[in-house]
Amino acid sequence: MRIDSQRNWLWATAAILGLMFPFFASCGVGTVTDRPPQATPPSRHFVGLWITRWDTRDEAGVVEAIANASELGVTDVFWQVRGSADAYYAGAREPWGEWLLGEGSRRIPQYDPLAVALREAHAHGMRLHAWVNVMPLWRGKELPRDNSHALHTHPDWRMRNARGTPESLGDGYVIANPVLEDVHDHVVGVCKDIVSRYRVDGLHLDYIRFAPGLNDTPMGFPLDVATISQFERTVGPQDLQTPRGQSAFRGWIRDRITTLVRRIGREAKAVSPRIEYSAAVWRHPDIGRESYLQDGSRWLSEGIIDRAIPMIYTELESQVSQDWAAWRSATGTRQGQLTVGLGVYKHQAGETAEQLALTTGSNGICLFGYSSLYESTDPFQDRSAEASELRASRRASLQGLISGLRTLASYGTGIDSQDP
Repeated sequence: MRIDSQRNWLWATAAILGLMFPFFASCGVGTVTDRPPQATPPSRHFVGLWITRWDTRDEAGVVEAIANASELGVTDVFWQVRGSADAYYAGAREPWGEWLLGEGSRRIPQYDPLAVALREAHAHGMRLHAWVNVMPLWRGKELPRDNSHALHTHPDWRMRNARGTPESLGDGYVIANPVLEDVHDHVVGVCKDIVSRYRVDGLHLDYIRFAPGLNDTPMGFPLDVATISQFERTVGPQDLQTPRGQSAFRGWIRDRITTLVRRIGREAKAVSPRIEYSAAVWRHPDIGRESYLQDGSRWLSEGIIDRAIPMIYTELESQVSQDWAAWRSATGTRQGQLTVGLGVYKHQAGETAEQLALTTGSNGICLFGYSSLYESTDPFQDRSAEASELRASRRASLQGLISGLRTLASYGTGIDSQDP
């Protein structure tokens, strides 16, 4: 078949599927070398997959997860290295994640999960982004076993209400007080340490928002004396019982979170200029800004981050369309640096492709998450036969979708369709 005829057939097929949009600009999958693939602008072919800290528990599991991602057609792995002020890599400034250590054990793992994941990703020609949960301080009803954990060593980092009562431990995360300079210093130091010691291709922020635990009222925190004093020094005295005072207070917290995002990126890139700096952001920019004090559209519009990935996790196509349109409108000339994040765990086979077709102009796709596609050690995974069958059907659907999109990307840049 002639190249022109092949190209016409592919575009016609894409139009029928509802997938013909400027999704990729080049086919930037790296080659197999001992050096990491070079960072490229966000306009390249991009298929991301989030792999959580719960998805693997030994070296063989890491190798398998990366191989599965490669077989699926993933170009960029988002590998979780920090969950709740703990570490899933060696030599960190924080204690090892308890998930790796097992119940009642204090041993050190016999391998470095990040080093293995990085080695395997580069061997498969994929980029690896170090995925950091920023605000979570702890998750669980019991205190961390390791006494060096920040929840023990820095009790002042825990958010407190006006009575001095700390945010309640429970099923959700308790977060570090996002306004404190000490918290900023620590998080920045952790991120700089990662990019200085590992040749990661990206630094990816998650939970970079104000999200108190499930058992507490958000407006009740942080109202401790130190926080209020810092607020009043910056903004001036306010009556926090009034809507105006509350708005000023929340706006100040929002700005402090933005300050942290700006500082992480600036200092990480000073150490490793080649990395891509990205953030997982709320599904709708206005909800993120007002409810979670996460000004993601500002971060992208002002060039604070390189890529924003709105987490549009839903079964509803109407919500996908509305949220995506809001993000494109909010980011103006930077909308080309938006990549849609889709919640595969909410989809039947084929629904991910249908939702992707609604995100015109998306600079790639990022999938959440690994345990929705493969068998995993994730303790929250449904291991019934029906769930396993659904995971297999999702994989089959996505492999076809990603293969077709990659072929379209190749034609769109003049790359021969036979290029692997």
